[in-house]
Amino acid sequence: MLLPELSAVGWFHTLGSLPAIPLSLWLLARHGRIPPGTRLGKAWLVFMFIGALSGVLVIKSPPGVTISILSIGSLVVGSLIGLIARRWKHRWWIETMALSTATFTLFLPSFTEILTRLPAGAPIAAGPEAPLVVAIQVLLLLLLIGGIVYQLTVMRVRLKRAIYG
Repeated sequence: MLLPELSAVGWFHTLGSLPAIPLSLWLLARHGRIPPGTRLGKAWLVFMFIGALSGVLVIKSPPGVTISILSIGSLVVGSLIGLIARRWKHRWWIETMALSTATFTLFLPSFTEILTRLPAGAPIAAGPEAPLVVAIQVLLLLLLIGGIVYQLTVMRVRLKRAIYG
């Protein structure tokens, strides 16, 4: 068997959130952040919400449920801050941090699932506590922290240029 067995909700969760992965990579490469006001940013939000909401139904482990809840919270904050605080100049910072965190919550379980479930019958890692999985999770956390610092630094420089020319 090439693929692991999944329930109907599991397939919905997987296929519903899968497009968010290439969209994340494209948007981050193109814009340096996830811009929720663009057409692709809105599509990303839809796929992310599908994955996060269905994840609560599918995921059985407490850490997995926590990540789904963190994802939902990050998505809500990141997608609504622009509407709620339109005139607040720092809303972009909160939006960027929230949507970057949501991206982290997409990649963290994706890598874990790939390593612990594929190929079916003989996965690469024995479980979520396997050294390879933990190393990748730590690397993703470091990328999140470094990425947010980089994004905010770039935004600060752009804001200074806009203000001071």
